[in-house]
Amino acid sequence: MPYILDRACPLCGTPSAQASPTKYGNTEWPIVECGQCGLVFIGRTPAQAEFEEERAWEKSFVQETERRARDHGALFALDRLTRARFKLAYRRRPKAIVARLARPGPVLDLGCGDGNSLHPPPPGYVPFGIEVSKGLAATADAAFKSFGGKCIRAPAAEGLAMFPPKYFTAAIMLGYLEHEFHPLEILTRVRELLTDDAVVIVKMPNYASINRHVTGRQWCGFRLPDHVNYYTPRTLVALARRAGFDVRFGLLGRQPFSDNMWAQLRPALRSPAIL
Repeated sequence: MPYILDRACPLCGTPSAQASPTKYGNTEWPIVECGQCGLVFIGRTPAQAEFEEERAWEKSFVQETERRARDHGALFALDRLTRARFKLAYRRRPKAIVARLARPGPVLDLGCGDGNSLHPPPPGYVPFGIEVSKGLAATADAAFKSFGGKCIRAPAAEGLAMFPPKYFTAAIMLGYLEHEFHPLEILTRVRELLTDDAVVIVKMPNYASINRHVTGRQWCGFRLPDHVNYYTPRTLVALARRAGFDVRFGLLGRQPFSDNMWAQLRPALRSPAIL
């Protein structure tokens, strides 16, 4: 069965007809590469509303973990053990990063899950979240309210519209942009809600990872259809610049053997760069 593409490139808008199939994905959820900007993405997406309950993260994560354990046995166990050891040796703590890089004030966690990344927040910071999953949003809202914040249960665009411009001194997007159907529009809107000295901390799978080349279709960064975009350092920079940000990876943010990359986005005080 041939691929049926109905999604233009979420970075540059190039029509789906100009996307090239990759060797990943399947007939239902084809993973393609934009012929114009090089972003890799799913050429079809499920309905957004499905992620509120039936495809909610807390359900799909368990299902995907069980599938990998069942299908890949010893390889899956070795991967989990290796990642656990790496975390013990070097683990980033979002709250500490925010406290170090941003001044006190309201902090936005986009795709906040149960709110764990900002609960409790560092002193002087007020946690806010946007989460599409009904169950996770309720948990985060209860956690954030005790510190003067709240979690809005809504798709990102609707939730962001509820805040005034230049409201947040920081934002975090941990495992979020790979899930977002319209990443450029959302990141542009987030820029409008940030103070000029704010920082955004992002984490996502690194499609440029050497591990992806080695493990192929079994790479841990693939999750269909939950992950609808697959970024490399280059395409993340292109996305951020179009949305009005400068990007810093730091010393360890884009290691070639790491399955994930971390970056700081800072509001650019000039016109966004065009690809």
